[in-house]
Amino acid sequence: MPTVAMLGLSAIAAAGGVDQGGWVLPVGFAGAAIGMVGAARSLMLRIEVSPDGLVLVNWFRTVHLPWAQITRCGCDSDGLWVQLIDGGLVVSSPFQHGSQALGFARRPAETAAARLEKIRRKRRRHR
Repeated sequence: MPTVAMLGLSAIAAAGGVDQGGWVLPVGFAGAAIGMVGAARSLMLRIEVSPDGLVLVNWFRTVHLPWAQITRCGCDSDGLWVQLIDGGLVVSSPFQHGSQALGFARRPAETAAARLEKIRRKRRRHR
């Protein structure tokens, strides 16, 4: 959904710049470029599960978490999170939904958190 919104805003910004001309033209195209970069980045958001741990590709950084550092995976009103052995919490951008989200918008995050927690527990038993 963020990808579609960013692409739409990019098109509006570019069209507004072309329509108005003058100083609005470069501002419109700059806004369109920023929107396109945001849309491209939103397509890269993901969580990767490997035998070594988790990789969370968020908006501005990628976090590599070995299984030994992970104590719990869960989901709350803000989305999916991973709790670390040192007490830290890493939030996953691909599954953020906000506290006012409807049930159907929360389900993917809840399902992903349950799957990650199941994988974590299984790995802990087989150590």
